[in-house]
Amino acid sequence: MSRKGKLTVDQYGASMPVTGEAVQKPPFYYRNMTMMFLVYRTDEEAALAWLPDALELDDPATVTIILAHYGQSTFGPYHEAMISIRARFEGKVWSYYPALFTDNEAPLIGGREIWGFAKKLAHIGVSHESEVMMGTVERPRGNRLLTATMRNVTPVATEDFALTPSISLKMIPCATETTRPALAQLIGSELALVPHMGANGLPDIWTGPGSLHYDAPSAIDPWYRLPVREMLGCYSGTFDAVLGHGRILAEL
Repeated sequence: MSRKGKLTVDQYGASMPVTGEAVQKPPFYYRNMTMMFLVYRTDEEAALAWLPDALELDDPATVTIILAHYGQSTFGPYHEAMISIRARFEGKVWSYYPALFTDNEAPLIGGREIWGFAKKLAHIGVSHESEVMMGTVERPRGNRLLTATMRNVTPVATEDFALTPSISLKMIPCATETTRPALAQLIGSELALVPHMGANGLPDIWTGPGSLHYDAPSAIDPWYRLPVREMLGCYSGTFDAVLGHGRILAEL
């Protein structure tokens, strides 16, 4: 006589595998986040080619690269690299993230399964030497995809620095042969950065000269297809943050 399983949907873990979840539900907590932000103007047609048709490209076509080392988090310590395109959805400005890199399995799984952030594993570095701050991404090791450098010169007030809310494309492919994915959603989320404060009352946020270079064009990880036409700003800082649940903005 056959016997049905006893595992019901309400007993599933927060992520797969449902009987031994890889990551728990949000919120996730971050401490001692060392981050670089490099903002540049790119080609309009290149940005449009990467932007879902539910979004509108903001003018001018603007890309932000973020390179980060998270000293402590509920995912553990790790590095991350992100690329975003400034876009509009229902009249509001968002940062659309078409691709990300990390060097830790847990945030890769959580980022993909919860918010739909398209993460891959890579080798990421954020370091200081003399007055220069540098961020790098290699994938695979030895194949340098990008190099970012900047010098901290001028303090930035807290009220003059804020991350634009994020949009990600959560796509789950279908198990059958079809042109439609099983699921496609635009997910909105927000990471509110809280800067560390110096003893003089100034936040640890800086701006200064910098540059970004795509070293080895890769058809596998084609970030270089959003070329740097003009640097618009370089920033760095040390922050804490909390990342909570996202929300479904649109079913595609």
